Amino acid sequence: MRFNNFKILFLKRKIKRTCQLSFFYTHLTAINFSKSVILNPTFFARILLPLLVFAAAIGLFLNYTDSPSIKPTKQCNIDLTQECVVFDNEQQISVRFLQRIEVEEELFLTITVPNNTKIKKMWVQGINMYMGKNAVLSDSVYAQKLKKVYNARLFLGSCSEPAMKWQLIIQTINKHQSEQSWFFNFSTDRNKKS
Repeated sequence: MRFNNFKILFLKRKIKRTCQLSFFYTHLTAINFSKSVILNPTFFARILLPLLVFAAAIGLFLNYTDSPSIKPTKQCNIDLTQECVVFDNEQQISVRFLQRIEVEEELFLTITVPNNTKIKKMWVQGINMYMGKNAVLSDSVYAQKLKKVYNARLFLGSCSEPAMKWQLIIQTINKHQSEQSWFFNFSTDRNKKS
């Protein structure tokens, strides 16, 4: 019995060493194989280099041919261009101020909506101060290339706050009687000189 235990122990150790050597040998062989394949200039020149050039060409093609996506939004900030366009549910509304935006001055603007859309209400309110609702008056409406253009005017009051943030809110209704609200943010600063 004792001899069998010794024999079993000896066989276990031999199998363990054989497995370790086998694992080491296959691991070493895999490393040598991968080094010889990867560092072989023929492999790189024949397969990887054309593959990289092809991938770069596809990337450039997609970058220059893919049209920029328009993200639907119902709010935008009117910046120095004095114009802002919002797009949602296949409707595009734009607001353009015809002069620099200042307080205590009559401001003229154009609002462009789709031909099947009508402006229900529009007003301006303060964001960082309470000034109530300032009416936006529509002077005239005319059609231009499947769109309606509203000529409008408004008057912004002033308060003790020199830098004021405003929001123009336009409520529209389309031919399906669906109402939407659109938000155009802008600011005025009495400390900035023209």
